[in-house]
Amino acid sequence: MTYTFKLARRLAVSRSFGMLPAIILFAACSGGDAIAPDGSPTDVPESGIYDWRPRESTPVAVHINPSNVTVETNQLIRFRANGRNRAGDTVAASVVWSTTGGTILPDGRFSAATVGTYQILGMTRYHDDKPVIDTSTVTVVRRQIGVVRLEVTPGAMTLTPGVSQLFSAVGHLKNGKPVQIGAYWSSTGGSIDAGGTYVAGDTAGSYRVIATNTSGTLADTAVVTIGAPPSPPPPPADSLPAPTPPIIPLEPPDTTPAPPDTAPTPPPPPPPAPILASVTLLPAGATLAPSSTRQFTAYGRNTSGDSVPVSVVFKATGGTVTSGGLYTAGSVAGTFRVIATSGAFADSSTVTVTAPLGSGPPTAGVPFGTWGVWNGSTTYPNTDVFTASLGAVNESNIISRIDGARSKHVKLFLAMSGGDHDLYLSTINGVYQFDSAKWKAKMNTFNTAAIKTAIAAGVADGTIIGNSVMDEPHVHGTGDGNTWGPAGTMTKVRVDSLCGYVKAIFPTLPTGVVHRHDIFEPTKSYRVCDFIISQYSDRLGSVTAFRDGGLAMGQRDGIAIAFSMNVLNGGTQDLDGTWDCVGTGGMGTRAPNCEMTAQQLTNFGNVLGPVGCAFAMWQYNSDYMARSDNQQSFRDLAGRLAAAPAKPCRK
Repeated sequence: MTYTFKLARRLAVSRSFGMLPAIILFAACSGGDAIAPDGSPTDVPESGIYDWRPRESTPVAVHINPSNVTVETNQLIRFRANGRNRAGDTVAASVVWSTTGGTILPDGRFSAATVGTYQILGMTRYHDDKPVIDTSTVTVVRRQIGVVRLEVTPGAMTLTPGVSQLFSAVGHLKNGKPVQIGAYWSSTGGSIDAGGTYVAGDTAGSYRVIATNTSGTLADTAVVTIGAPPSPPPPPADSLPAPTPPIIPLEPPDTTPAPPDTAPTPPPPPPPAPILASVTLLPAGATLAPSSTRQFTAYGRNTSGDSVPVSVVFKATGGTVTSGGLYTAGSVAGTFRVIATSGAFADSSTVTVTAPLGSGPPTAGVPFGTWGVWNGSTTYPNTDVFTASLGAVNESNIISRIDGARSKHVKLFLAMSGGDHDLYLSTINGVYQFDSAKWKAKMNTFNTAAIKTAIAAGVADGTIIGNSVMDEPHVHGTGDGNTWGPAGTMTKVRVDSLCGYVKAIFPTLPTGVVHRHDIFEPTKSYRVCDFIISQYSDRLGSVTAFRDGGLAMGQRDGIAIAFSMNVLNGGTQDLDGTWDCVGTGGMGTRAPNCEMTAQQLTNFGNVLGPVGCAFAMWQYNSDYMARSDNQQSFRDLAGRLAAAPAKPCRK
């Protein structure tokens, strides 16, 4: 079926058309225009786009492609837009993107965590401020884990230059049942969008359209033959010169007898049958903890360019591999290989085995820790029970912190951008507020090959729990050093965009935010961030109700909840005016707050700790941690949480 480019203006749209803010998704705590998981972030203006170009370069119509696409949950694709001017020529069209579901970045990158059918809207404005809009339909389906074969249709097609063709990909289960899947598309000899629409190039020849499943383990190929462009039509008859009458020679007729019939020309031999030309092993690389496993698969490609099944012999270094491709890492850290061989053809993948965990507290159960104190080499002063550290790092110490945590069985909640609001505030349009450019500049200091490798390894072996992109986004006001600007400056949509920015640099790193679940836009949902760290204090009322509310929100939004206790300011407040906290845990850091008692530590911790993906305390204080009654509560909590079922801090 040939795709026909649609050219239509949609101007009957209200000038007050509300654009949904643009945000992104990507994913792991214990693998077109499709965007690869290791894609780099793109800085895009956060404001709307108004086009004041001259009329001849102004779009009067805009076209989004793909116009219709099926993707899987959490699959990232890119939408693009181009315009047509009044003369019908293609012109650039800068659009503002929005979506009725899922999330979309200002550069058109889209993903969704929930199945459904959504509309993508792209809007631009030209000089008289009239909106120009086009829409696309996205169908989001569940990721199918039982697919054993992928099929591209049509399997072969002949096209002339510039003509388009829609290709589709379908998965097949073991019983042969077809199922909808998302795919990543690539091609030769032309271009192809994220929905499978291929546009033939100008050079005649035989080319390929390739669909790969989202896990990178299956592929299929269609053959595209691009023919030579048709010959131009002859000129009109009235433009041709008058024909010259032929000159007939006066010769006698030829009386030579005709030669006998010659034998017919034999037909050309059939082309040789395609044979195996290469072997591809997937995935191309993997990072594993000692003794963990990863499934490898191989497929062949024949001389016709088709993907074909192939029987291979697996070999491995640094571990063992079964005849079916299941690799088990050894106990020695290092870089190793998995090799698949079929006759004269072979391919290999790189396997990085991380350093084995050293001696230290047990890592089973729910991680239990305190905000920021651990320096990567020593244990917590005054206690030996904490198994997690939560706090800021910088580009110069993050690798040593990760290595030190791995050697001592300490788990890390990172805060790469830190918690100090003053670092990311500027006067913008006369208002003192959050400056995303400053925040992104800080995150970009971590965007190095060495740090990305260290983070990927830390996530793979469970050393890194996740990264918090922001502390208390609900706080607003001016002048107190603990604000993000006027009310409404920070929203869940904006925080989601920060999580997406981090995921574009570190695709496997769970990202989240620190705030009470019930205080910051509680009726709205995060689409990109993986977790919330929600902190409890005695003044908030029933700890059981607080717990149940957090878990209900997590269930509603498909987001992980890590609970925390404000041990220094979250005890029973002293409201009698003396502010001496007599009979409580001791004076807090500011009146009328008091520290939690040892009994409150036990009571609150037993309710909150076992049900979250991690359990934290704000914040480390050597005197508070050294008290013998508190130490006993810490030991009791550590034992309880070590026996609780572990849960990842991710969607």
